[in-house]
Amino acid sequence: MTISTNAAIEFFGTQTTVTGTTAAVANNTFSVTGDIVAFINSDDAPQASVVASLDWSVSPDDNGSVSLFARLMNIDATNDQDVPNANFQHVYLGSFPINNVTTNQYIAIEISLPNTTSSQVYEFYIENQTGQTIQANWTLKVTPKTLGPHA
Repeated sequence: MTISTNAAIEFFGTQTTVTGTTAAVANNTFSVTGDIVAFINSDDAPQASVVASLDWSVSPDDNGSVSLFARLMNIDATNDQDVPNANFQHVYLGSFPINNVTTNQYIAIEISLPNTTSSQVYEFYIENQTGQTIQANWTLKVTPKTLGPHA
């Protein structure tokens, strides 16, 4: 199939790894600030693709999930949102569906990026709802994207 001129197509930015963790994430808990590398949306993209690389030593529960949350930084001068936790989750972006296997899983989801300023800075956090501990060295990778006309 040939895509016609001016048809809407996706344009992708550079994929960025936004975790720097060696820590595991226990069931029913959030990742912590030390697990996170800030992501700067320098393209001011409205959307992104997020890929999680996760594994478990014990099979996660059927229908378990890992939820993705954002903490927006510098939303009022240098003031940031609070770190997400079980009592106040902040900005929910989506959930990664999890298979009940112990092999490494690569799961991609599409999200909207809540920009409050140009070059918005984010910290992304996960909440483990899989019934088992996510092993250390899990990763999140973010690729900003937008729609535009095909040339």
